[in-house]
Amino acid sequence: MEKRKVKRYTRQQVRRNRIIAFFCLVALCILLVFLLVQGIKALIGGDEEGTGSSSAAVSQSAKPDKSSKSAVSSSQPESDSSSASSASSSEASSQPPDSSSSFQVLSSSSSQPASSEDPYYEASMPLLVNPDHLMPEDYKPTVVSVGGNYKLETRAAAAWQKMQAAASNDGVSLWIISAYRTLERQTELYNEKVEEYKALGYSEADAKAEAGKWVAVPGTSEHCLGYAADLCSLEESFENSSQFAWLQKHCAQYGFILRYPKDKVDITKISYEPWHYRYVGSNHAQIIMSKGLCLEEYLEQYA
Repeated sequence: MEKRKVKRYTRQQVRRNRIIAFFCLVALCILLVFLLVQGIKALIGGDEEGTGSSSAAVSQSAKPDKSSKSAVSSSQPESDSSSASSASSSEASSQPPDSSSSFQVLSSSSSQPASSEDPYYEASMPLLVNPDHLMPEDYKPTVVSVGGNYKLETRAAAAWQKMQAAASNDGVSLWIISAYRTLERQTELYNEKVEEYKALGYSEADAKAEAGKWVAVPGTSEHCLGYAADLCSLEESFENSSQFAWLQKHCAQYGFILRYPKDKVDITKISYEPWHYRYVGSNHAQIIMSKGLCLEEYLEQYA
């Protein structure tokens, strides 16, 4: 039986064949990449063309003819005026405060601008109550419980609860030690303070003057508005606490301000109270806190 001869290649032939195979493989890869790119281009071009056709169809269908245009215009005047009114209102809220209107909607220069969608936004100016501005005689706030025996006006209460929860999430504990008071209770507290000073040897007039620095004269207390709360401590050293630091950084976000700053005593006529916070709305609060104002200065500048 005849044996078949096996063809053997020299090393040079093997090397040449390998080089040819390599270049064939490279050429095949390039061809595949080219075909892939062309396919992608064709797919994208088809999508854009389809989108353009769809947009054109929508645009064409959205255009009413002249006869229907007048019918639509005459049948929906209230909708158009309502839209114009909403646009006008939105534009007004984005404008800076104007001293010509005491109830102008304000915008904030803070990193979190106020808007009507902000749950702590207040369109009207805060009500000023201080030794020179008595609380309106017919003022009756709607208050709700915020825990314990403490109450706040409904909007202030909601903002307080959110702020307290946010502080807790940051590891800071906040609590109320004084909130809404009736006019009768405010009168009792004031009279008690007057008696304390009289017991120290002060005259009636001087005792009232000194008492008024610590306990608001009846009719001038923010606690009777339902918007004010004393937090955590009644000691001036509260300013060195982690609670005070957190409040200075975050209270305006929830519509609260430090009502009686240390450097504004000559304006507020109330001693420095690092524990006393007043709800005014986030749009007002962020301006007040960022600019280092007290409420009296803010209302003088913007109202």
